[in-house]
Amino acid sequence: MRTIYLLFIALIFAGSSLNDARKANEAFRNGDYEKAVELYRKAIDSEPENAMLHFNLGNAYVEMGNAEDAIFAYERFKDLSDDPAQKSLADYNIGNLHSAQEQYDEAISQYREALKKNPEDPDAKYNYELALQKKQEQEEQNQDQQQNQDQDQNEDQEQEQEQDQNQDQQQNQNQDNQQSDDPQNQENEQQQSPQQMSMEEAKRVLDALEQREKELLKEMKKESSESSSSNDKDW
Repeated sequence: MRTIYLLFIALIFAGSSLNDARKANEAFRNGDYEKAVELYRKAIDSEPENAMLHFNLGNAYVEMGNAEDAIFAYERFKDLSDDPAQKSLADYNIGNLHSAQEQYDEAISQYREALKKNPEDPDAKYNYELALQKKQEQEEQNQDQQQNQDQDQNEDQEQEQEQDQNQDQQQNQNQDNQQSDDPQNQENEQQQSPQQMSMEEAKRVLDALEQREKELLKEMKKESSESSSSNDKDW
């Protein structure tokens, strides 16, 4: 980005205003920008409609790194100036301030205004094209960042889903373990086991009954045989 334009046009001031303006210009050239701001503002108090004082005040603010006050001073200069070429310089400087803050939409708008007033300004053309390029790079970078954020978000969601599934599985496993260790469940199991034991016991009882029947039949046959023998002797 090319630098700001500085204007120190010789104007006729009244009384102390002329002295303050000269001292302000001298302080600016010496790099004492705080002093320059103080003296420009003092001169403006005496000559508030003097456009060039506002322009040079804006320059001093730029050197101090105070972009907001610099833009305000340049805008005030444009309101007071009737010279399109000089107003173009203010547009150009405002564009530079926005560009330095990566506010490329505002910068492009200001460079465009500067070129409308002075189409042959090479610095305004250069910075205008540069701002367009920077804006495109910024949009591509923002797009890449958004894609990365979306990808990270998707990965986070997948991890959360996996964690939820693992938690559900762990909870189910814990419930199964609790049920197996629950005395109530053990008691229910114990209550069910007698049913199986009674069937076995019933089988043993049947077997015993069958054996008993066999023994009874055997005894009955024996008694019948003895009775028949007794009857034969009586005859």
